[in-house]
Amino acid sequence: MEAQNITDPSTSEAIVTLCTFRLAGRLFGVNILDVKEIGGEIRISTIHHAPPAISGYMNIRGQIHLVIDLRRVFNFEPVPLAPSSRVIIFKSTVDEPFGVIVDGMDDVVAVTSERIEERRRKGDEVSQEIRERRRAPVELTQGVCKLDKELMVILNAKGIIAEAIGAAQTAETSAKA
Repeated sequence: MEAQNITDPSTSEAIVTLCTFRLAGRLFGVNILDVKEIGGEIRISTIHHAPPAISGYMNIRGQIHLVIDLRRVFNFEPVPLAPSSRVIIFKSTVDEPFGVIVDGMDDVVAVTSERIEERRRKGDEVSQEIRERRRAPVELTQGVCKLDKELMVILNAKGIIAEAIGAAQTAETSAKA
């Protein structure tokens, strides 16, 4: 996981600052360095024939952003937008301009990189067959962090679009077979 250039003076370990949010009652986080802003007003223009995880486009101060519904990416039950729903907009360094709809925002959390358990141990290889079937070149999740009261799943912002589009392509390929 990419860490900020901050270290804990007492342990000399890298500290990662995460923007956390709720989705279907679960806690998720993304590196705050990837987040551009959090949008409260959600006005989305739908895209006909788009994959289910693609909610549409949003115009934010004249720039068009693709909007992904993370509930659909994770196969959670779809729900209508609530007053607590937000859109996390990612920086252009992550990918094309895009954002994700989440159920609600939580806190900004700083953890040492030691507390983050990698999704897969570095020695484990992902089966080439599984990677090809998913068609996602970048992993969606980076790891899990044990907090005092719960676990937080840490997402790789660069893997979100690939997962949303890759899942749709996999479903389309399966339907044709």
